[in-house]
Amino acid sequence: MSKHLQRDIERLRKDILMLGSLVEEATDKSIKVIGRSDEKVLDELFQGEERINQMEVDIHEECLKVLALHQPVATDLRFIVAVLKVNNDLERMGDQAINIAGRVRSLMGEKPLSAPVDFAAMGEVARRMVHLSLEALVNQDVEAARRVGEMDDELDDMHAETYRIIQEAMKEDPEMIKTGVSYLTISSNLERIGDLSTNIAEETVFMEEGEVVRHSDEM
Repeated sequence: MSKHLQRDIERLRKDILMLGSLVEEATDKSIKVIGRSDEKVLDELFQGEERINQMEVDIHEECLKVLALHQPVATDLRFIVAVLKVNNDLERMGDQAINIAGRVRSLMGEKPLSAPVDFAAMGEVARRMVHLSLEALVNQDVEAARRVGEMDDELDDMHAETYRIIQEAMKEDPEMIKTGVSYLTISSNLERIGDLSTNIAEETVFMEEGEVVRHSDEM
């Protein structure tokens, strides 16, 4: 690897980790604000969205420049391809956090749904998946990446059960339909954060082993 390519790849590594840190922070805040309606935290989330979006654009452009200038091969090429995909997944993960914040804000003043919905537990699994997927990426840890895939099954089951509970509550009290729809959306946002974390974990496996595990049962 040339010194120039090594320098550019190291810069990409630092930038994707910085973006990951911002997204992890946004995800954590969005989970904590569910049920609390903290205006200060909501404002922080919306203000931070622009920075995440701009970083995603900058990293994408930098990847294209590195590909054009250095024409990397083998491991270096896999790394840049992985960064391009992870970059997109992180930005979409940030969008999910903002979507949760939007729903929380829309629920202010509304009567809460009287159903045993455990967003705290769902949020904790999603939060751990975000953290572990980024840790796997940073440390090039394939085993940690595969654990993210296992956690995704757990979150999917929680999402399905949450949907069932909310739908039953809406049937019993039609006046709760508006609130129920927002709750369903929040559950979907959390489940999607888990899916995107799994995508990042899969890219870590690809980056380290050259193995494409998307759409397979090998995670």
